[in-house]
Amino acid sequence: MNKDNNVSEYKIGRTTYIVKLVFDPASKERLSDILQRLIDRECEEMLGESGQ
Repeated sequence: MNKDNNVSEYKIGRTTYIVKLVFDPASKERLSDILQRLIDRECEEMLGESGQ
């Protein structure tokens, strides 16, 4: 995809996530936590608030 080392592409199901690494030395949150939050948020939007 991109030859730049700070950009990655992840395919989960039929969704492709393009992730750009931005380093914040003061951050207390792990990358895996951030990605999980983004995936959870997208799933909630796709399913609606009913959770069906």
